[in-house]
Amino acid sequence: MQRIAIFSIVWLAFVGIVTAQTFDISSGGTPTITGASGGSVSGSSSRTTDLNVTINFGEVSPSNTNSIVRVVVPIAIRSLAAYRVTATVTGGTNANVQAIQRSDIGFGANNLRRTGLLSRNCTNSNHIFYSPFTTDPATSITYNGAGRVVYPGDLGDVGTSTTILTGPTLSWLTAGRLSSNAHIFDAIFVITPQFYATGTSTATVTFSIAAGPSVPC
Repeated sequence: MQRIAIFSIVWLAFVGIVTAQTFDISSGGTPTITGASGGSVSGSSSRTTDLNVTINFGEVSPSNTNSIVRVVVPIAIRSLAAYRVTATVTGGTNANVQAIQRSDIGFGANNLRRTGLLSRNCTNSNHIFYSPFTTDPATSITYNGAGRVVYPGDLGDVGTSTTILTGPTLSWLTAGRLSSNAHIFDAIFVITPQFYATGTSTATVTFSIAAGPSVPC
């Protein structure tokens, strides 16, 4: 028997962890949300503040007539050495398989760009986004045999310290929080309104930056 979610809210909280001053991760700008009914996203617009974002996807039953709810979270990263960005997810699982699960939240990362003269201009091909998170999940939606939405990458694919991005040194002179020495990438989260068991779900995604494999500029 299918049950329609009368009011299903998915909360996602994001925090960043910095490893010494050789590496830094922070807000990359104002996060945005589209397609939401009663949803919201909050986070600092300044590139020099901590990464701390909260997403409320709002109503995700078919009473939200939008085809998808999509959130883009810009994340700024700085380093004085080759780096690795990882993601860790906690929470977001339900005993009821008909309720919202981590796999119902599409996740991808892309669109790496420089912010100024103190961000190193290396070949973008040396910065690698890792599968299955390489695409915007909103652009490639399929359905499984049970009618559940499937994305190329989702939060179910993220465990503990799952690598999503690596590359060469990002910054000149300092990895301290300047407006001109970071690279920014977009973390993208989506959910498709459909039939879920009634309830709420909460998950926390932690992004970290630390030393990565040696990569030439």
